[in-house]
Amino acid sequence: MNSQTANNTKRWALLAASLGLVYVLVRQRQYIWKTLCRSPLQLQHKRIEVITSVNESQRILNELKSHCESFKVLGFDCEWITVGGTRRPVALLQLSSHKGLCALFRLCCMKQIPRDLRELLEDDSVIKVGVAPQDDAMKLSHDFGVGVASTLDLRYMAIMSGHPAEGLGKLSQTHLNYVLDKNWRLACSNWEAPQLEAAQLNYAANDALAAVAIFQKLSRDLEPRTFWDWRQPKFEQLRPKIEPFLDVDFTKGLAAGLGKSETDNSSSRLTGKAKHKRNKKPQQQPQQQVRNLCTLSKAFYDNCVLEAPDGELLCTIDRRKASWYLNQNLGTQISENPFTVRLNFEPAGRAVGDVGRYYQTPKENQCVVCGRRDAYIRKNVVPREYRKHFPVVMKSHTSHDILLLCPSCHQLSNISDNKIRNKLASTCEAPFSHGEGVSKYHDDQQLRNVKSAGKALLSQSDRIPSQKVAQLQKTLLDYYTDTTEITPELLQKAADLECRVANESYCQHGKKVVQIYRDKFGGLVELERLWREHFLRTMQPRFLPELWNVNHNADRLEVRASEGRIENEDLVVAGLESAISINNVARS
Repeated sequence: MNSQTANNTKRWALLAASLGLVYVLVRQRQYIWKTLCRSPLQLQHKRIEVITSVNESQRILNELKSHCESFKVLGFDCEWITVGGTRRPVALLQLSSHKGLCALFRLCCMKQIPRDLRELLEDDSVIKVGVAPQDDAMKLSHDFGVGVASTLDLRYMAIMSGHPAEGLGKLSQTHLNYVLDKNWRLACSNWEAPQLEAAQLNYAANDALAAVAIFQKLSRDLEPRTFWDWRQPKFEQLRPKIEPFLDVDFTKGLAAGLGKSETDNSSSRLTGKAKHKRNKKPQQQPQQQVRNLCTLSKAFYDNCVLEAPDGELLCTIDRRKASWYLNQNLGTQISENPFTVRLNFEPAGRAVGDVGRYYQTPKENQCVVCGRRDAYIRKNVVPREYRKHFPVVMKSHTSHDILLLCPSCHQLSNISDNKIRNKLASTCEAPFSHGEGVSKYHDDQQLRNVKSAGKALLSQSDRIPSQKVAQLQKTLLDYYTDTTEITPELLQKAADLECRVANESYCQHGKKVVQIYRDKFGGLVELERLWREHFLRTMQPRFLPELWNVNHNADRLEVRASEGRIENEDLVVAGLESAISINNVARS
């Protein structure tokens, strides 16, 4: 009896201890998780290798490449100095692997970039991660003529996984529980010094190492796993999710992807890469212009029914359009549920084939990507900046290319669109967001100098040194060659001078792209197909309307041609010359 009591006591004690342990684990789970997932910068033996010549780079590059065979991601960063307001070429390039190796290439000590290093940077299968890596890539391209392929801004991954988009220091503190040293004295130190100090080496290496570690942490957030599953998400499963954001500038992508309300809510927690360089003062970034997007919470598709006079189903329409037919005495209400209107006249065409059946099919009020039903924004799969330059016959009946996306999917889709826009800007020589041809007008520097001289002499001539006055007067007389005397009238004329002149190289991006596709690239149906395929590839929608088709408009125009209801010129613009003969027969 005593033995049995003792055994029961032990069992109860063991049970109580187990419950107590579970209680502690549950209460302290966040601290335990942070401790176990603590940054590799703290627990892993990091190794810093400084390379100052082409000859000594081979061994380190081979090791980096071997690390990329198992995990094709490298931390990427650059350092440089600014002297007298002018940026010097990149002095230091940092590349780090997930195994703790950080290679610091002192480019200022090399006459050229090693061939194997160039190949690694240009390898698009290896992702180079950081905060604002596109800026560093552009500097390397400008300074050394090397292209850096597959750069990824970590702020995209933060947004995708539901976190604030912050600078590298904040991301490290939030996700790695590690505080990076962001002392401005180190950031602005002399990266071209004959010998870098230990603090400089650690500062440079930690930035690149932190970038890889943050990528690994955010990867786990994108592919949630159970508490006890420590396996790293498979890279081949992760790559398709981040592919749309490779080589996309974050600030431009953010402006394209955020609506006004989202920007207002997010501006307080969106930060960029605070790069403080030698003798360079921080500059205020220009405010990004964004479109005001309307988020809908009520049903977008009313799925009212429109019938021909004989009762044949024509299409589904919204309630407002159905009421318009009734108010104009063009139709009669047949039923209330579903709300059905029968036309009093014979329509120009009827539903034919899959094109017609698409318009007959009721549509669901949900995000076509994730299925969310409580809020959505209309997405123009073929952006309006291109569609508005299409012929009328291709601008009408565009509901096929207006889909519903929830705010999160809409933001990501618009960001990924920026990559296609930049590609079109390059292939069609149609500047989109930068370049000489993007502004309709530009300031003429000579006119600005004349205007500035006139305003200065008109209002402050008594406070300007005589030598400077002579220079300003010479500027005016060099421009106004028909006079040799400085008069108050001349000063006023100069002060009122208009400095803006027409930009001869200006072109409207959307209009130019449409012209090029119309004349050289197979017609506008090819431009439509490009955007639809891009949407399918990047967003992988699971809830598209039935019969949604990348060739929809081409099929629709061919139906019109078979009925003789389209001009041959429109078929040529669309790229459907083969349908002209059919159209001619139908019209005759």
